[in-house]
Amino acid sequence: MQKIRHSLSKLFIDPAPKTDLARTMHLEQLQAQHQGRPFVLDEGNLRFMYFNQKSVQSAMKINAPDELICGYTSGMMAFLLENPAPQHILMVGLGGGSLVKFCYRYLPDCCITVLEIDADVIALREQFMIPADDARLQVIHTDAVDYLAQADASDMQFDVILLDGFSIEGLVQELNSGAFYASCHAALSEHGCLVVNMWGKRKLLIPALTALRTQFEQNVWWCRSLDSYNLLVFCFKNGLAGFTSEMAAKALQLDQAFPLQLEKLNAGMHTLRIQIEAQDRSDVWITEEYEAREMIALSSNLAAIMVTDPSLPRNDVEWSLAHQ
Repeated sequence: MQKIRHSLSKLFIDPAPKTDLARTMHLEQLQAQHQGRPFVLDEGNLRFMYFNQKSVQSAMKINAPDELICGYTSGMMAFLLENPAPQHILMVGLGGGSLVKFCYRYLPDCCITVLEIDADVIALREQFMIPADDARLQVIHTDAVDYLAQADASDMQFDVILLDGFSIEGLVQELNSGAFYASCHAALSEHGCLVVNMWGKRKLLIPALTALRTQFEQNVWWCRSLDSYNLLVFCFKNGLAGFTSEMAAKALQLDQAFPLQLEKLNAGMHTLRIQIEAQDRSDVWITEEYEAREMIALSSNLAAIMVTDPSLPRNDVEWSLAHQ
């Protein structure tokens, strides 16, 4: 039996306030009614997908279902700065389909393949107004680990892979391992980009970033979402690609064409290149020094960009009020 792996971005650092008893009771009733399956909550013009009463998976404006209202989703679209016209995008995790709907609408020449391991999530696609499968869109009920292993064997390639793989406990280990990152690298086209949405403590993020930098030969960039603590990581298969100062003008142009905030996001991009002089040291010694210096540098970098931001909503109630 497959292990259910939800696509969950932990959008908020605090639960809803205990003073909101009516809302809490409603969520508890919905959770009991659905017996562990994901469920839907409507609040005004917003529709949420919950996995349990504390875990918001996705949010949508009912009168604007194609809009990316969660900052981490619009942030993941920063790959457009490097490739504004991808031919085929692979998404790992369907959720409420925010990225699917946006790409389907705004990238009309692009094919989209979505991998979702939870049939109960797929069953909610109509409530989140996700288009039906057609020549451009295919939602597949499968384990992404198995699918990409088969894709590697069949030489299937994608221009962009959007990886948003979480469980209720946090990052899914199988989807954030060196082996899975290698499968993603193999499945990308020559100039492809892997975008990873991450959440968690530095002790979990540093090994993941290190594995990605090893797989993509250090051509990895990252930033924090503009309205949450999600860490967005961009990994380029082409060593010449990446975010540069020249991207600012392109970001401004894309922001005028798409409802995104790429100019602001691009300004907050980080990368790390450590140079160690070999001289007469042994290869083993160089490797050990590099790994130690990388861990220190990554830890310092993440600490600087993941500090508590009092301007961000601390729970789903505050977020809902701000986005009605």
